[in-house]
Amino acid sequence: MKRILFLLVAGCGFAQVAQAENVSQEEKLSLPTEISEQWLLELEGDTVSAGEFWKVFNKNNFKQELPSKEALTEYLDLYQKFKLKVKEAEERGLDTTSKFKKEIGGYQKQLAKSYLTDKTVTKDLIKEAYERSKYELKASHVLINVQLDALPSDTAAAYKKAKMVKGLADAGADFDSLALKFSEDPSAKSNKGNLGYFSVFRMVYPFESAAFNTKEGKVSEIVRTRFGYHLIKVNEKRAALGTIRASHIMMVTNGKMTSDQKAAKAAKIKEVHQQLEAGGSFDKLARKYSEHYSSAEKGGVLPWFGANEYDADFEKAVFAISENGEYTAPVKTQFGWHIIRRLDKKELESFDKMELELRKKVSRSDRASKSKEAVLARIKKEYGFKEKSNGRNLNWFYENIDSTKVVGSKWKVPEKAKLKKELFVFAGKKYIQRDFAQYLSRSLRLSKGSNIKLINHLYSTWVRKVCFDYEESRLPFDNQDYISLLKEYRDGIILFDLTDQKVWSKAVEDTVGLTSYYEAHKSNWTWGERVKGKLYTCSQEKYAFQVKALLEKGADMVEILEKVNKGTQLNIRVEEIFSDVKKTAALEGIPLNKGVSEIKKVNESYLVLDAEEIFEPEPKELVTVKGLVAADYQDQLMEDWLKELTGKYRLTYNKESVKQLIRHVE
Repeated sequence: MKRILFLLVAGCGFAQVAQAENVSQEEKLSLPTEISEQWLLELEGDTVSAGEFWKVFNKNNFKQELPSKEALTEYLDLYQKFKLKVKEAEERGLDTTSKFKKEIGGYQKQLAKSYLTDKTVTKDLIKEAYERSKYELKASHVLINVQLDALPSDTAAAYKKAKMVKGLADAGADFDSLALKFSEDPSAKSNKGNLGYFSVFRMVYPFESAAFNTKEGKVSEIVRTRFGYHLIKVNEKRAALGTIRASHIMMVTNGKMTSDQKAAKAAKIKEVHQQLEAGGSFDKLARKYSEHYSSAEKGGVLPWFGANEYDADFEKAVFAISENGEYTAPVKTQFGWHIIRRLDKKELESFDKMELELRKKVSRSDRASKSKEAVLARIKKEYGFKEKSNGRNLNWFYENIDSTKVVGSKWKVPEKAKLKKELFVFAGKKYIQRDFAQYLSRSLRLSKGSNIKLINHLYSTWVRKVCFDYEESRLPFDNQDYISLLKEYRDGIILFDLTDQKVWSKAVEDTVGLTSYYEAHKSNWTWGERVKGKLYTCSQEKYAFQVKALLEKGADMVEILEKVNKGTQLNIRVEEIFSDVKKTAALEGIPLNKGVSEIKKVNESYLVLDAEEIFEPEPKELVTVKGLVAADYQDQLMEDWLKELTGKYRLTYNKESVKQLIRHVE
């Protein structure tokens, strides 16, 4: 994927708005045939048509706006450089290496997946997921374990047990008691089968569907998943909580702390809460005391979030707040103590805004199998799949494999077996018993007892594989979009590898060249004036005076903390710093002299700096800025390489085609 992202960046990365009059967007995005069929660019005898270029140009117009003259000419320059580098990669044979063949094969398989799904079924699944995302269910279940490939006798026994439990539930038996007594989910012993609240994508699809199709207070029909048979009782159905924006003040605790340290944090959060109750500003107190530093500087404000994104205790507390501006008492979570304030709340976003993310989740979930089943049916119909004797010719496998006594070994095709009977016809080819036997010899390990269920499963898997493999093999011949994308992948891989050799790795490995570049440009990487010392942040001015006086008497940090923070954790905090003055907001305006500074007020705090040493501006050492130097050195190497390629290969533009393209977008 990294290579493909590189291809996109190498070949594009801009878009501008064309303010065209009297020309529709559709007309500007389409290219007349008389222009499209002309050659636009020739590189060492290979030509690119204006239509081919136009297709790539519009595809990589990331903002999806109307093309402009400026965007077109800029892209032509980028495209020329791209083609030169791809030509060099081809000349070096990078598209013939075993590494390349392995990578392109992997990309080809991955790409084919998107063409082997049914778009209509997928669309319906996305809409279904959105409708379900509007609700959250609180449910309990009873699980009777049985694997999908279990023996028929085991499956029947599990179903019989599930049916018995279903009968008890329908007769009014307490569901918690049934879960405690019969459920084979290990967690049932502690939670009595209670799964808490969940919504779409949180459970396997058959379980989710059964739950959402069961009325509140009712018990579902028996449902089969890969874990076994389930009975589901929907205890409650509520509207989804939506998303919320909150701020918090946090005191961090962890398992490495002593009990005294944890107690100190609990005492500190209680003191902060008392200050809030006395009328203190939440924002100011968060900036002063919160130990969640990424949010503290913003007054404790967190990004928007929904259910199941944060710690459960945190979410329970924040979603229980009824009004904006209200805050909680101290709340304990696995990460520490929090005081949480609700800032705003909004309901579920529109389908249009959620569609892309839902599409990704559908494609990754087990519900995607429904789309594949629809494609399988289409492939079978399109290529004339016809099964012989309704599968009766599998009897040979049942009889011969079932009689084998070598448990755990791979099955081998008997040498004397004829295996000529037809199983099915597909795409004009007959598939016989021997074809399936050869597949089994690669896939089947024998188990105790009957292998009938396993053979049936493997037969279905084999049929699917035959159908999907054939459809995939046709893509490079029948699907132009697939062909174009595969070429993009191919160019991206070889270009990535060559650029790595010529630029990226070279910039790191060429230590002599990198050092020379650094020496010639080291004024680009300099330290500003820096200070090393300790910065004391005080909650009130009187504590700052106390800290300053103690420092001037020679007191150390430990002594100062003990005296000024006596009986509380809130008066001062201290941090050791080694900072660039201009890049540290807290140091702005403090005269930099060795020793104890004057007191400076920042927001609601008072700062005292104990400067141990002052460092004048100077160039940074190469080891410190090696990454930055390497990045600039890469730019130089790329520039030099492109000059070399421009002189090496003959590239010509059809000026008339270029003019016509420009006129088309003006």
